[in-house]
Amino acid sequence: PRVKSSEDIYSRSRSYLESSEPATITSRSATEKYKRIKFDGCGTILLRELPDAFVEPKKYLPINYEEGNKSSFGRLSNERSGGLERRHIRRAQKGRTGVTLWSAAYVVSNYIDAQWSSGGSWNDGCALKRWTVLELGSGLGLPSCCASKHGMNIVATDTDEEVLKLLEENLIRNQNGNKLRESISCDQIKDEKQKVIVHSLDWVAAADDPNTEFIQPVFSTLDSLGGADLILLSDVVYGATQPAWEALLTLLNKFRDQRQKLCQSKTDVIERVRFDGSITPVGDPLALLGYTQRRRDMSPRDEAVFFKLLYDAGMEAVLIPPRRIPNGENYMLTTLFELR
Repeated sequence: PRVKSSEDIYSRSRSYLESSEPATITSRSATEKYKRIKFDGCGTILLRELPDAFVEPKKYLPINYEEGNKSSFGRLSNERSGGLERRHIRRAQKGRTGVTLWSAAYVVSNYIDAQWSSGGSWNDGCALKRWTVLELGSGLGLPSCCASKHGMNIVATDTDEEVLKLLEENLIRNQNGNKLRESISCDQIKDEKQKVIVHSLDWVAAADDPNTEFIQPVFSTLDSLGGADLILLSDVVYGATQPAWEALLTLLNKFRDQRQKLCQSKTDVIERVRFDGSITPVGDPLALLGYTQRRRDMSPRDEAVFFKLLYDAGMEAVLIPPRRIPNGENYMLTTLFELR
């Protein structure tokens, strides 16, 4: 019998993970692939990815550490090997992770697709105007594409130039135009033109700037759309992003504050329904975090650090039961949280 290569095993494991969304992958070249993903509600999404361009972030880099030259992203650690103590610093570079799909993108997309589909808690007919969806660390933008297919306004963000090109291309390909949902026929919604916008957003730079709400394009775009109704994050919490966690949480609060201020002058603000049936406070956006447990990259202590930072930022992560996520059994290491 033929011995299976590591590539065969990898392909089979990816096929198993994606069995809930039948995918047809056509190779265009050694570095370019199109992935076709089917959802029960919004239909088929076609994404272009560059899996061969993926560069995994390195967790540690040996350096000659000098106190005066410490990177603002760096985190010192001690590692013993052969009785010798070596000093390392966590590398600031993110690698290139946004050029391929990760499991949390599937989980978040399956969840929001179900909520906006017939019978979902967000599908409430004419009472609901077009949502504005903000995605942070979008990568290829699968969740944004899913929301776009449902006719929502999209503001998708990332930092890597190559990733931003792919993100914009994928969103254009999957844009739903002015169509909101087949189940909605309100004249006032038909007249609203869907907006799909891509912005570059560096979390640390934006969070550190006291004038970020006035100079960052993403804030002005959201201001024109009435603020973010829904904020999506999928697989943005891992070892290489740890130096930017506080900045990310600072931005989440800024986006929440922005929508609250914009809603103060409105009388027709519609509260959003949480997974447990409760209603968000007036002006608060819904926020979803898809997190995948990777023990080689994130220790339990690292996880505790993130959730402590989340708590200190005035938020809590409420677990969405896996039974509420279509095909969630195929992604056992990925957890979906509602950030409140």
